[in-house]
Amino acid sequence: MSVSGRSIVLGFVSVIFAVFSFATPAAAGTSQAATVTANGTIVAADGSEVGHVTLHKRGDGTKPPTKLGNPSEWGAAVIKMGDSSATPKACVGASGGTWCYGYDLNTDGKYCYSNYYHPTKIHRSTVKIAGGSLTAGAYAGETSYAHLTAGAGYTCYTYYSLA
Repeated sequence: MSVSGRSIVLGFVSVIFAVFSFATPAAAGTSQAATVTANGTIVAADGSEVGHVTLHKRGDGTKPPTKLGNPSEWGAAVIKMGDSSATPKACVGASGGTWCYGYDLNTDGKYCYSNYYHPTKIHRSTVKIAGGSLTAGAYAGETSYAHLTAGAGYTCYTYYSLA
């Protein structure tokens, strides 16, 4: 094989590695230590702010987003691209389960995701970005995975809910 032929092959191999080496979103069972402060701010183990999360129960005076229906408990996190102090993803304990949410930037834009695991209750996770939304449900002991991709400048809205 000539030198130029090897260069072309190496170029294709480099592209393949680049395409398949993007960071993957956290699964709800993985450990990415974060804590929720009294005002709802999520703080990662390294001290960086992840975003602002709100947790609610039916009857607490807050109406859930329409797309969640009438859940007994739910949480919401909004992650804006311009939040320079915010880390774009986290995993937190929520309503007796584990909620991982956030975004990754890839060649298609912003990959927004919400993954929720609950050991004993039927549950859902939802994402909303750029006018689109997706909800995924799961039985107790399984993880719900919701994700959408849109332009990198859009705000990522993530939710989890219990029936």
